[in-house]
Amino acid sequence: MTQDPISETSVLQFLHQFDGLADKKDFSLISDMIHERAFFRFNDGDSVGRQAVKVAFERTWQGGSNVQNERFFLTDIVVLSTDAASATATYTYNWEGVREGRQIHVQGRGTRVLVRQQGRLQIIHEHLSRFPKIQ
Repeated sequence: MTQDPISETSVLQFLHQFDGLADKKDFSLISDMIHERAFFRFNDGDSVGRQAVKVAFERTWQGGSNVQNERFFLTDIVVLSTDAASATATYTYNWEGVREGRQIHVQGRGTRVLVRQQGRLQIIHEHLSRFPKIQ
């Protein structure tokens, strides 16, 4: 029995749900949304496997503890491909908040690769980086 392709709508819903739950800073809420062999690549290094991704998320959450009204969200999402087993999307990530009375807003670019495992979507790869500096 073949599965229907993953819909663009389900990819968008998954991405927004994941980021909404991640904003709660409780890894148990997003753990099942990350593949056990996930590979996350950030500016400060790579995290391979769900446990390593957990450590990276928790380190990031602790680092933002002096930021009030902190929020991470995606914009400019483009679903590049979908099939019965996987989907890929690119986006602009936004991190904002208030630190020492000053508004901060950081943007960069990201890519997520999702796989369908036992009927549910999971992130198997994420790559975040800052936008290139214009010279």
